[in-house]
This record gives sequence, C-alpha cells and structure tokens, in this order.
Amino acid sequence: MKNTLLTLLAFAAALGAQAQTPVEQAAAALKAGDLAAAESRLTPLTTGDQPDPAALQQLSLVRLRQNKAADAVALAEQAVKLAPGQAGPHATLGQALAQRIGEVGFMQQAMMAGRMRKAFEKAVELEPNHLGGLIGLSRYYINAPEIAGGSPVKAKEFALRVRGLEPALGETDLGNIAERQEDFATALTHYEALAVLRPDHGSPHYLCGRMLAQLGRKDEARTRFETALRNDPKLEAAQKALAELGSPAS
Repeated sequence: MKNTLLTLLAFAAALGAQAQTPVEQAAAALKAGDLAAAESRLTPLTTGDQPDPAALQQLSLVRLRQNKAADAVALAEQAVKLAPGQAGPHATLGQALAQRIGEVGFMQQAMMAGRMRKAFEKAVELEPNHLGGLIGLSRYYINAPEIAGGSPVKAKEFALRVRGLEPALGETDLGNIAERQEDFATALTHYEALAVLRPDHGSPHYLCGRMLAQLGRKDEARTRFETALRNDPKLEAAQKALAELGSPAS
C-alpha cells in the first residue's frame, strides 16, 4: 500500500510538471537561481517571426540576473511592443532601465530616468496593485534628485501601498526613506517592524543596529549586530559595523 501511494504521488508530481508551460518552467528555474535552465527554455520562444512577449519578459529578467542590462532593456522593449496592455513587461522595462542607468553617461542618464519612471507608472496604471511597479516608483522618487522629480512624499506614498501588499518590502522601503531623510528614530520603527516580520533573518537586525548607532544607543546597537550575525554569520555589513562600534563600556 505504501509503495502504491508513493508511486501515485510521484505520478501526480510528474503530471504537475508537465502541466506547466515552458515560460512557467523558466520562471520557476529563475526563482531557484538556475539561470541556464531558464535561458534554455526561453530562447526558442523569443526568436522567429512571432516571439512570445511573456518569454521575452522572463528572458529580460534572466539577463538582469546575468548583469547584461543592455540586453535586458532590448528584450523588455520587445515585450512592451508586443503586449502594451500588460503591466508586467512595463515593470520589467523599468527594472532593466534602473540597472542600465548606472552604465551610461550623465546625459543619457537624464533621458533614461524619465523612461524608467514612465515604465513603472504605466505598469501601475494598467494594474494598480502591481508590486514591481509600486516598488519601482517608490525607489525612483527617493533616489531621483529634486530636479528630476524626486520626492520623499511621493516615495512614501508608494511605499505605503507596497506595505499593504507585501509588509516586509514596505517596511524596508519606508525605513530607507526615513533614513535618507536622517529621521533615524522613524527609520528604526520601520526596521523594528521588519525584524518582527522576519525575526530569523540577519539584515533586519543589522538595520535596527545601524539606526540605534546613529541615535547614540551603542549597547543596544551592539546587541542587534550580534543577533544579526547569529542569524547570518556571513553578513559582512554587520561584521564591519560591530567592529567599528568597538568594545562595550566596562
């Protein structure tokens, strides 16, 4: 009976794998970090007279993971052209432009920044709760200079919408916004909320420690850095911060 059950479970799993489309299989491979498998499934779908826009979008994400931003932009642009009414390709184009912008000259950056913002805005226009579009806009407005439309107020507006969909991501962005404004106490409240959501991760505790150090609460900061390293012994930022903090007061 046991062997029969195991056989049925294996058969069901095989059927489930077969039910996935090649694009879905590629997306799963990308999520697992298997870029070669994702690329091999997507490439045949992105060539020829009728490339699949979903495959183009996914291959753009693969190229981003491969640090090939120019190729990622070109693929996302194709996807947008073929599927202008879908939010995903626009958000992916925004992501690709965000990575590409650091590789071009100043004049090109100014033009690219506008395209990036418009891509994220289009994604959210088409799908108001599109997480990638909302995150993109939040980070655009906090990173862009004022002359290019940067606005902490708008950044917070979109970060709050992100928090409503993915609390951990939202608290991260809200903390970053407050930290960029040197409002370390408010940033700490958001990073503390993040640590509650992800207590076993190292990064939230490191972020709390960083804000505590800025607030002059060094003993508390040390405790948080130590917690971060217990959760993630390879977290170099926490290692460095703890060393810079020095020995505890006797």
